[in-house]
Amino acid sequence: MSLSRKDRPAAPSTPANAPALSTAADAPDAAFAAALAVAPEALATAGAPATAEEALAGEKVRAHFALNHPGPASFPSIALRILELVRYQDVNLNELSKYIRMDGALAAGLLALANSAVYRGVKHIDTVKDAVARIGLGEVAKLTAAISTRSLYGAEELSEFQRFAPVWRVLFFHAATVARAAAELSRQKVPAGQGSEQVFMAGLLHDVGKSVALRSLAALEAGGKLAPSTDATVTRLLHQVHVAVGAEMQRKVWNLPPLFADVAAHHHDGAVAPGDTAATVQLVRLVSAFDLLRSEPEVLPSAGAEILASARALSLSPAKVALVGPALDEAEDWVGMLFGGGGA
Repeated sequence: MSLSRKDRPAAPSTPANAPALSTAADAPDAAFAAALAVAPEALATAGAPATAEEALAGEKVRAHFALNHPGPASFPSIALRILELVRYQDVNLNELSKYIRMDGALAAGLLALANSAVYRGVKHIDTVKDAVARIGLGEVAKLTAAISTRSLYGAEELSEFQRFAPVWRVLFFHAATVARAAAELSRQKVPAGQGSEQVFMAGLLHDVGKSVALRSLAALEAGGKLAPSTDATVTRLLHQVHVAVGAEMQRKVWNLPPLFADVAAHHHDGAVAPGDTAATVQLVRLVSAFDLLRSEPEVLPSAGAEILASARALSLSPAKVALVGPALDEAEDWVGMLFGGGGA
């Protein structure tokens, strides 16, 4: 996780003269492999089981988390309030602005973004209300969610956390990129059963268990209870524990809506019961795996298999799955412009 995305090899692209991708949802696996520009066997690759040493380290991290997890107040609830407000077409602009002004850092961030090159108009914006009017309600919801939840992916000021600062940046960049791409796909091409703002929040939080677990890992290493880890060790260890940690934080500590907790709990297995959250679970799972397949394949060796399973569950054709790539490209640009490069 130490490299920024701009330092990694570019993902393979489909040659210009390649055959057209299948538009049939029941296309054979090989057609999906072609859409992903991977060998067919990559769609059946499973992750290697944890070694005895990794399993022991994972147990220590989970035990530390159980005794030292962040409290309920650690979640920036203002993001959920704003998401709830923008669900209604008759939302009061003054009320929304009031919520944003309650958090000085959030208000300052929104004003800075409204006057940035991404959204800037002719007139300089000086008030939160004008910033909301310029950017639009749906975009404001996404921006405030990203700004406020970024603290969950922060290294804070504790010295034992500073060694992992680049890892936290990569984790946030992945979460925000997945959130943006999944939200845009849900709005345009892939029905997710939820509004794009809710899909965005689910994407932001799908891997939050890694950030929480990383705090325990850092504390254990600083206390001499775990040996210093390599980048590869950190990657495997966080993947081993993050689903259980993230689901527990969202369900039992933060008491978040079922949509977000279901995505956190099932974005690698897809084993959520049919219902209102199932499509969003599969969409976030597909987009997250696609992003890791392109940028950090060593993090998730089973990425191809997860993409295929979610595509089948959503009845997507290879041609539609291929659209996730451009959506991720656009999302990376959006996150990079607003928050800086991916883990640089």
